[in-house]
Amino acid sequence: MDRTGHVHIISAGEGIQVAYPAMFRELPAISRTIVFTDSAVHDGSTDPVTERHRLAVRNAVAAVQEISASLSVPFSREMIFPPAYVSVRSALAKIRREYPDARFTFDLSGGSKELCLALFAFAPWLGGEVYASFDEKTARRVPLPDRTVSSLLSSPNHQTILAILLNRRDLDKGAAKGAVPDPWVSRQYLYGQLVSHYVPTRTKKEKPGDAPQPVVHDKKGRTPAAELSHATFSGFMSTLRDARLVEEGYSPESRKEKSYRITEAGETAFRFFSDPATGSLVKNML
Repeated sequence: MDRTGHVHIISAGEGIQVAYPAMFRELPAISRTIVFTDSAVHDGSTDPVTERHRLAVRNAVAAVQEISASLSVPFSREMIFPPAYVSVRSALAKIRREYPDARFTFDLSGGSKELCLALFAFAPWLGGEVYASFDEKTARRVPLPDRTVSSLLSSPNHQTILAILLNRRDLDKGAAKGAVPDPWVSRQYLYGQLVSHYVPTRTKKEKPGDAPQPVVHDKKGRTPAAELSHATFSGFMSTLRDARLVEEGYSPESRKEKSYRITEAGETAFRFFSDPATGSLVKNML
């Protein structure tokens, strides 16, 4: 598996087989091509205009696959089902885990409005570059703001906090009937859950000549983790709040104790940048 290459993602539409060679003139180092296709393209239709369009898109995708084969560039497809936003997010998160060090580029020259908007929305999360060649001749780069949170999510504790919030949200919504707002999680509950998963990020270095420190075990013979202070926990929550990955407020049940809930950006950051090896909770939520 090529983990350091150049992954090029295309939104499937009519004419992409013409735009694809134009992209290679701009991006000659593409090492893998993935075409995102709306599931509706493979549905049948009694409307002849719709059916002709869907057939043209399928033929265009097949032509891109043939061009990739002629260039010895691996080719694959991702089928996108409604709602496109959620489906695209899941697909891109999976691709990023498969190719964590790759360069990502997007060609949004074709495809449905829903598909293109979803790909455009998530491109910054991969540090991706967006291109479009609507005249099918010249690839133009679309400028995007710099928005990366990968370094922030390198902290296992930040990953775990987001996993706890996601888990609590899913549990509460699963138990409720009908549409309910995202639940608030109290600071006390969140702190108590993190304690058992806390990973110290700083350890005291022993100086030469220091006597080895005794290891203290609990009653079951286990070595307890370093204590999570409330000040350290507050620092974690402030960082996530300032990055707009969590929302801070007060639950309807308590106006005295701070509460938190994960934001849409927080869930996206978690699914893109968390590592399943961090812990069982993170793995389960991914």
